[in-house]
This record gives sequence, C-alpha cells and structure tokens, in this order.
Amino acid sequence: MSPLRAWSEPLAEHIVGTYFALRAAMAIMAVGLPLLLVAWSLLDPDLPVLGSMSEYYYSPARDVFVGVLSGTGIALICYRGHGPLENRLLNAAGAFLVVVALVPTDPPGQSDFGLRMTVHAVAAVAFFVSFAVSVWRCADDTLDPSRDSERRIRRYRRAYRVVAVVVVVAPASALALVLVLRQGALAVLVVEAVAVITFGAYWTLKSYELRGTELAEQP
Repeated sequence: MSPLRAWSEPLAEHIVGTYFALRAAMAIMAVGLPLLLVAWSLLDPDLPVLGSMSEYYYSPARDVFVGVLSGTGIALICYRGHGPLENRLLNAAGAFLVVVALVPTDPPGQSDFGLRMTVHAVAAVAFFVSFAVSVWRCADDTLDPSRDSERRIRRYRRAYRVVAVVVVVAPASALALVLVLRQGALAVLVVEAVAVITFGAYWTLKSYELRGTELAEQP
C-alpha cells in the first residue's frame, strides 16, 4: 500500500464519520425539540403547554427554541447535498429555518396577523416545502448504488414519498388552524410536532439507507 493511500483511508473514514454525525445531530435536534418544549411545560408549573412551538419564543424556553432551530438551519446550509439540486434546496431550507428562529411569531393571545407573523409563517412554510421538494426529487438518487434488496429499496421509496407529503400537509394544517383560530391551540402544537419529528426521522432513515450503499465506502 502506498503512503498516500495509507494516509487517505483514515482521512476518508474521518470524513464519512463527520458526515453521519452531522446527519445524526439534525435528527436529534428535530425530534428532541417538541419533546423538550412539552417536557419543560410539564416540569414548570408556571409554564402551561402552549398552543404552538413558536409561542415558546415568549417563554423561559426561548433559548432552546431559537438555538435548536438556528443550529439545525446552519447544519442544513453546511450539509452538502448528494447533487446540485438537493444542495440548493437544503441551503434554502436552512436559510428559511434561521428566519423562523430569529423572526418570532406574535405573542400568545395576540390575534393580529401582522408583518412579523407573516414573515414567520411564510418562512416556516417555505422551509418545509423546500425540504419536501428535496426529499421528493432527490432522496431516490442514492438508491441506485444500493446493495439492498429490491423489496427494501421499494420500501425506502415509499417511505420518502410519505415523508415529503407529511412535512407539507402537517405544517399547512397548522397554519390553517392558526388562521381559523387566530392563535395557537393544542392541535397546532401536535401537527407541528408531527412535521418536525418526521423531518428528524427522515435523516435517521436516510442515514440507515446510506450505510447500505457503495457511496458510504468511497473515499
């Protein structure tokens, strides 16, 4: 083995490990955010369960809400998609998510749907739409070099279609509820949590799929 190859193989292993660690971090942050916010309310007698995750901006859990969303958004921007289209869509999704974190919704109990709330809502919908399009259009790209059975590949394809649909339908439903109710409600929090947890579950499932492809072994 040449000295160059002996040096490059540990580096490639390190790069692949960092790649999967970044994916795992996004999954953990996404799945953990709604669970952590609700747990905070259950443990803090002065903080009831709020009507949406965004309303936690006006609670003691603000730093958690802003930090997790900002961290996930930055990770999406730093993450390199499998192809140019996926990369651009995930960059856009990450930028929109940072806007969601930094431009808050209206305070709980305020019924006016003003400019700030509009920017927040549009950015949130744009984040989920950008991510859903990336899944719908690009998630199948890594299945061609897969060593998995045809049956399992078909299951992956179906799962990715379900993810793309859920992460659009769930936040759209949440926005519709907000527009009708003029404020958050438990139903809004639930459908938001479904969308965010589905986002996190995708990164877990996709990482599992990638470990069964030839791409994970390439330096």
